[in-house]
Amino acid sequence: MRAPTVKLDDVTVRLGGRTALDSLTGEFAPGTVTALIGGDGAGKSTLIRLLAGRLVADGGRCLGLPERPRDVGYQPADSGAWLNLSVAENLEFVAGVYRLPEDAWRPRAADLLSRAGLAEVSDRPAGRLSGGMRQKLGVVLATLHSPGLVLLDEPTTGVDPISRAELWGMIAGAAADGATVVFATTYLDEAERANSLFLLGGGRLLAAGTPDDVIGHAPGSIWESPASSADARRELHAPVAWRRADKVYRWTPATHGDAPAGFLRSPGDLENASIALLLASGGADGAWPGRSDSVADRDTGRNDALVEARDVGRTFGTFTALQGVSLSVRPGEVVGLLGGNGAGKTTLMRILLGLDSATTGSPRLFDSKPSLESRRRIGYVAQGLGLYPALSAMENLQFSASVYGVRVGPQATAYAQSLGRSPVGCLPLGARRILAYLAATEHDPDLLVLDEPTSAMDALTRARLWRDLRSSADRGVGVLVTTHYMQEAAQCDRLVLLTSGRVSAMGSADQITSPYSSVTVTTANWRAAFTLLRDAGIPALLDGRTLRAPGANPAQIESLLAPLADPARIRTAAATLEETMVLAARDPVP
Repeated sequence: MRAPTVKLDDVTVRLGGRTALDSLTGEFAPGTVTALIGGDGAGKSTLIRLLAGRLVADGGRCLGLPERPRDVGYQPADSGAWLNLSVAENLEFVAGVYRLPEDAWRPRAADLLSRAGLAEVSDRPAGRLSGGMRQKLGVVLATLHSPGLVLLDEPTTGVDPISRAELWGMIAGAAADGATVVFATTYLDEAERANSLFLLGGGRLLAAGTPDDVIGHAPGSIWESPASSADARRELHAPVAWRRADKVYRWTPATHGDAPAGFLRSPGDLENASIALLLASGGADGAWPGRSDSVADRDTGRNDALVEARDVGRTFGTFTALQGVSLSVRPGEVVGLLGGNGAGKTTLMRILLGLDSATTGSPRLFDSKPSLESRRRIGYVAQGLGLYPALSAMENLQFSASVYGVRVGPQATAYAQSLGRSPVGCLPLGARRILAYLAATEHDPDLLVLDEPTSAMDALTRARLWRDLRSSADRGVGVLVTTHYMQEAAQCDRLVLLTSGRVSAMGSADQITSPYSSVTVTTANWRAAFTLLRDAGIPALLDGRTLRAPGANPAQIESLLAPLADPARIRTAAATLEETMVLAARDPVP
């Protein structure tokens, strides 16, 4: 494998009369992982396809791109697997395309499948794999021939945290073997693990460098104030303000200047830096089309559960999907429902909404059995969005509003009209998600149930949606949300973690992570350390140039890394929320 150093110099790409990449300059080096971050339409896929040789630049220079297709490993956003072929047949087909010797590719395929957790499903058609499994198969197919340049287009978007950890191990493994790895993602916590990142917006490069570089060079100033303060409430609905958990943030264009009344300068992090960069590039001109500032507060005198599961179980034949699950959502509360694929989240949500029945236990919706009448008090955004693809944005909103006997509000109308008369099926995914949220909230529901509502959104749009959710909760609306984005999960008042159909943990993010730990490894040569741990069967996650081994024994790690030329600094740290989910699935705490 000969990994290239790829350099782009003032590169422009136009698609259909639109500038998809605008004068982009950057470099991708061997043995590193570069993350491309940004929302839907930012230019990530265009850049990946350019590097893969599937697009030609309309201006500028591309230096160092491999001349042979076999030196590139490319995974498109849809995984790239052939759905009618089994896992084994997919691998055999790719091996044949690259004319790989059988005695070389079969052992490598077995090793990659084992690392991906797919060894037991090699006879299963790819179309019958879960989304996370299919994405892992896509990475295996893209790296089977040991390419020098590995390009992965959003391999982890919409994938549960457990599968994402396995995917990240495979991505880091390709770089540890010396490849130049570039991958696109909308998850900023994931981008922080990369050696470097490119933040894209509207086809332009807004920032590049290490995560610390991007944070340190964020434009203007970011200020914070407790969400409970009058000053924060006064600023909250400004286009340059947003909310995360119990803090309100405000951006000002000036680097030096007086703080807004009641605000203090905020310590930098990648999410806030990304929001500041998007605001500085023109994001302040667009207002979030929510309506939480124009509707009345609820009567919060009663604190009865809006939705509740009491020892709910559900079996399908001999398969137990849920067992003894209890949870509740009360007025003004934001509850996050977490779990890997197959944990039972969707089954539980369908039972709570009355779309499916429980085998045992009792679901309650507004203190009664779920019914058509009680569901009218709910705003529901399904993972599939529930929009009619042949209708325009305005027609979708009008249809949804007519079902509830209300009129489409002025803000939602303005947003829908800005999308034109094209069928919704032709709109970008981020725009469709905003539209689905508006359709679910126009009748001012008492309970919001949202399944992965922000997937494909950029940091600014995601922050504005969460600002709207928190404002709704402040008015007494209950919110139940599922998410695979752990920074988003940390904004919830309470989390419920499902593992194999059971509640394995419940409480705040700190309460859930407290029983678990992770070993951190800091060394001058992370690639060598990663290889030693991988060869010993220890799952390790790349975090910049630091490695994290969730749940590992520090003494064992120290022994395994003894052969390193440069000594490694080994510490024990609190597990992250994502690491906790991996450990809970592997070894649940009683």
